[in-house]
Amino acid sequence: MFDTIVWASDGSARDEQSLPVVREICARYARSLRIVHVVERLPGPPLPGLDVHGCEDRLVARLKARTLALRRRGINASLHVIRGAVGQIADHVAAVAVAGDAQLIIAGGRRRSAWEGAVLGSVTQRLLAVAPCPVLVLPTPQPDRAAAASERPHITV
Repeated sequence: MFDTIVWASDGSARDEQSLPVVREICARYARSLRIVHVVERLPGPPLPGLDVHGCEDRLVARLKARTLALRRRGINASLHVIRGAVGQIADHVAAVAVAGDAQLIIAGGRRRSAWEGAVLGSVTQRLLAVAPCPVLVLPTPQPDRAAAASERPHITV
């Protein structure tokens, strides 16, 4: 039994796909869920024609709706949005876990290669290093293998 679980959410389609797993874990094993979304502060002046704040506002609205849906299902969920964050996203997620005395952090993985993780960075990899409690990494769902196999070109020799 966990008193508090932290779910590091970027609001992506991956998160939407992992939502049933998070919901099931919370319904069975947790008293409360803290959904954490970190909005990084971009360096420099805003680029003309790029509405980062509008996109982020829509994403946060989607996370608020997701939080309310979880509450309707009987899960004590709350949304914690950290805006203008500087530094590693994982450090901010870990700080919320510490402040809320969380016993588990749930995060998503992206199925990157080791090279991609080293070059592009990985919030989940960093979280594994700085988390104050266990981290459950949910893999990105793979497309249906049968469907993928049927889409491959048939080669005859």
